[in-house]
Amino acid sequence: MKPAPRPDNDAMRVNALHQLNILDTKAEERFDRITRLAAHTFGCQFSSISFIDSERQWYKSVYNFDATELSRDISFCAYTITKNDVFVINDTHKDDDFKDSEFVTDAPLLRFYAGVKISINNYHVGSLCVFDTTPKQFSSADEHALQDLASMVESELQKEVLTQAAEAMKRYQEQLDETQKLTRVRNTILEKIVNAESLHSVLLDIVKAIESEYHNQKCSILLLKDNCLYSGAAPSLPDFYNQAIDGVEIGLGQGSCGTAAFTGKRTIVEDITTHPYWTAWVELAAKAKLGACWSEPIKAANGKVLGSFAIYHSKKATPNKEELARIEMFANIASIAIERQKSSDLIWHQANFDELTQLPNRNIMGEHLKKALDAAQRNKTQVAVMFLDLDNFKDINDTLGHGVGDALLIDCAKRISSCIRHKDTVARLGGDEFVIILNDITDFGGLEKTAQKILKVIEQPYHLQSEVVHSSASIGITIYPDDAEDVASLLKNADQAMYGAKGVGKNNYHYYTKSMRNAALKRMTLITDLRHAIEHNELFLVYQPIVNMNNGNVNKAEALIRWQHPTRGLICPDDFIPIAEETGLIIDISNWVFERVCRDAKYWRKTLCPDLQLSINTSPVHYTDPDRCITQWLQHMLVSRTPPQAITLEITENLLMDANTSVSNKLFQFRQAGVDIALDDFGTGYSSISYLKKYPTDFLKIDKSFVHSMSEVSNDKILCEAIIVMAKKLGIEVIAEGIETEEQHNILQKMGCKYGQGYLFFKPLTYEEFNAMLEKSKSAMNKSTMRSSGDIL
Repeated sequence: MKPAPRPDNDAMRVNALHQLNILDTKAEERFDRITRLAAHTFGCQFSSISFIDSERQWYKSVYNFDATELSRDISFCAYTITKNDVFVINDTHKDDDFKDSEFVTDAPLLRFYAGVKISINNYHVGSLCVFDTTPKQFSSADEHALQDLASMVESELQKEVLTQAAEAMKRYQEQLDETQKLTRVRNTILEKIVNAESLHSVLLDIVKAIESEYHNQKCSILLLKDNCLYSGAAPSLPDFYNQAIDGVEIGLGQGSCGTAAFTGKRTIVEDITTHPYWTAWVELAAKAKLGACWSEPIKAANGKVLGSFAIYHSKKATPNKEELARIEMFANIASIAIERQKSSDLIWHQANFDELTQLPNRNIMGEHLKKALDAAQRNKTQVAVMFLDLDNFKDINDTLGHGVGDALLIDCAKRISSCIRHKDTVARLGGDEFVIILNDITDFGGLEKTAQKILKVIEQPYHLQSEVVHSSASIGITIYPDDAEDVASLLKNADQAMYGAKGVGKNNYHYYTKSMRNAALKRMTLITDLRHAIEHNELFLVYQPIVNMNNGNVNKAEALIRWQHPTRGLICPDDFIPIAEETGLIIDISNWVFERVCRDAKYWRKTLCPDLQLSINTSPVHYTDPDRCITQWLQHMLVSRTPPQAITLEITENLLMDANTSVSNKLFQFRQAGVDIALDDFGTGYSSISYLKKYPTDFLKIDKSFVHSMSEVSNDKILCEAIIVMAKKLGIEVIAEGIETEEQHNILQKMGCKYGQGYLFFKPLTYEEFNAMLEKSKSAMNKSTMRSSGDIL
C-alpha cells in the first residue's frame, strides 16, 4: 500500500489542527456517542474519529477496537482527507491500492471502509470513518448520513474554535476603548450557548447583549430556509417591519440581508434612502426610522449560508474597521449557536424517528403511549393500541429485493397515517411491524372502522419500481384500561392479539380481551348472517296500515322490514339496521325492500285498492353512495311499470341536516317523477321550518313520542297542534304515529290531523294479513255501494 499523497497546504492544515489543541487529549463522551451512532447506523463493527498530524494518525474516539495512533503512511484516513466527498472502499480485496495493506492481510482483516473528512476553517484536519471485516455496499443515502454525522463532529469542534475566538476577542479588546462592553456581550452569549438553551433564546440574547452595550444600534438575526429569510431575533425593530420582511426571498438587490445571504458576502448599505438594493423597501425603512444597514452572512463550518446578522442605524452610517470585525465576530457566534441547535435536532431526530419511514420509533412511541395513558386516566376514557404486522413481507423482500421492500414499507407508513386522526400516533418498531395508538376511545364502532379502513388501504395494489405488489396486514388490538394499565403489558397484549389475527387467516384484526373479542365476534357474525339473510330470503316485510281518521278508510301503509333468523328467531330492526348502515349493507336491504314494495303495490292497486300508497323508509347512506345511488329506483319503477303515486319515500331530519345540493337534487327528481316525500319522526331531531321550505315534503309524520304522552292538558298536545296548523298552512298532510288510545285518537282528530297510524287501528300485518284486510275493506265498500244503489232505485 502506497502512502497517501499530501495536500499542497498540508503545513497550514497541520497548523490549523494544532490550534484546536485536541491532539493527545482524553476521550470524551460527546465524540464517543457519534462513533457508536455511526457504527450502529451503518451496521459496521468498527468506527473512529481521528486527526491526521504531520506524521501520524491520532484517534480521538474509537468504537470496538483499541488504538491511540498509527503511522500516517499506512493510514486509510490519510487518503480520506484528500477527498472532498465520502471515500468508500466496498471490498479491499478488489482494490489494487489497498489489498496488500497490513490491516487487510492481517488483523483486523478489513474488507470494507468508508470515511469522510472533518473540516475546520476549510482545512481537512481529520476523518470520521466506519469499517468492517465483510464487504458492504454504501448507498448515496448512506454517504449523506455519514456526512451529517461528520457535521456533528465539526459542530463539537466548534467549541474549541469558540474558545479560541473568545481568547482572540480578549486580546483584541485590549486594543479597544470598549473592552468591558465586548467582554460582557461575549460572556452573556457564550453562557447561553454552553448551557444549550433554545435557539430562539440564544439568538434573542445575542441581539439584546449587543444592543445593551451599543445603544445607537438595532440588531437583527434572520434564518435562511428554502431560499427565504425568516425572523430569528429582532426585538428592537418595529413589529410591522419584522412582519413585512419575514419570508423575503433572497437575491441580489433584495435589501442588505437578502443580498448578503444570496452572495455569501458582507453587504454594507450606508444610506438606505439612496442605495438601489433598498428601492422596494425605502418607504418601509423610513416608517421604521432606519437609515443604514450593515449585514453579514451567517455561515456554517462548511461555508453554507445559514442566515444573516445585521446592524441598523437610524441615520446613514459608515462602519470602521473595528465595527466590521465586530459584525463578523457576532455572525460567527450566531453560526455556532445555529449549528449546535441543528446538531442537537439531528441527534434527537435520529434517536427518536425511523430513518426509512420517518415515523416515530420505539423510543418516542413509548413516550406517546405513556402520555396517552395518563390523559385517558384523567379524562376517564380509553386508549386502543394496535400492533400491525405485514403479511408475507419476507417473501416480498426476498423475491423482489430490499429496495422494493423498503419502498413498500414507506408507502404502508403513509397509508396507515392517512387512516388515523391528527391526535393519534403511528410508529414503526422495526422490520414490518407498526404500532398505532388511538387516543380518547369512546366508541367501539369507530375503533372497528379504523381497523377496517387500515386493512382496506393496505391491501390495495402497490406500484413500486415497475413492480405491482400486493400485501395485507394482521392487526392485534388491546384496550387500556380493560386489558392492562402499563405500556409494556399493552404492547405485549397487542402483539399476542396480532398473532391471533394471523392465526385466523391474516388480513384480519383480532382483540386481546375475551369480552371485546366476543363482542367483535358477535358483531362480525351478525354482519355475516345479515349478508346471508339477504341472499337466502330470511328478510320479510310487514305493512302497518295508515288510517284516514275522517272516514276510517285505509289506502296507505308503511312497509317495515323484519328478519327471521334460522337459529336466533325474530331479530329486532334496532339490532341490525344500524350495523347495516355502518357496513353499507343497508343499500342492498333497501333495494330488496323497494323491489318487493313495488311488486306488492302494483298487485294490490290492480286487484283490491286502486289508490293504495306504500311508504318506504330510506337511509341517508343511500343518497350519498356514488355507485349505488337511490335514484336508480326511478329506472326500476319505469321498467316495472310501477305508478309513482304508489310509492312514498320516508326520510329523516338527519338526512336534511347533512344534505348538500346533490341530496336536494335527488329528492326533487323523485318529486318531479310523482313520488311523494314524507318527513319521518318529525320533532325528534333539530326540526327546522327551513327544511319544509327548502326540500319537497308531502307528509309530516309526528313522532310517536309526542303522541304517547299527549293528553288534554299536556305540552305535547300544544306542540302537536302547532305542527298540524303549520303543516296545513304549507299544504302538507300530517300523519300521527303511535296512536294507541281513543283519547289520543279523539284529540288528534279534533286538531284536524287527517291520518293516523298505531296499534289502536292495526299492528304491523304480514303480507297475507294485509291482503285479507284489503279484501275485507273492498268487500265492505262494495256492499255500501250496493245499498246506496238500492236506495236510489
